[in-house]
Amino acid sequence: MLIGAIKVDIVAYFSIPKSTSKKQRQLMLDGIVRPTKKPDFDNIGKIICDALNKVAYDDDSQIVEANIYKIYADVPRVEVTLTEVIK
Repeated sequence: MLIGAIKVDIVAYFSIPKSTSKKQRQLMLDGIVRPTKKPDFDNIGKIICDALNKVAYDDDSQIVEANIYKIYADVPRVEVTLTEVIK
């Protein structure tokens, strides 16, 4: 369990629609075209941080800094990095 102030980095990888052209697919994989569909970035952060309550930290009120990214990938997934903020 992390104690004190915490920074969270969340990267949500979205699947590429099957109907996407090869050119558009490459733009998505290169990060030039990014997902603008739901869920909203704030909803991603909320669900992930709430789910980690009592698992990775006592309460998500400990989070003082957050970065949330939405990108396309061949394998959809979510990657979370938690770091204790040291002053």
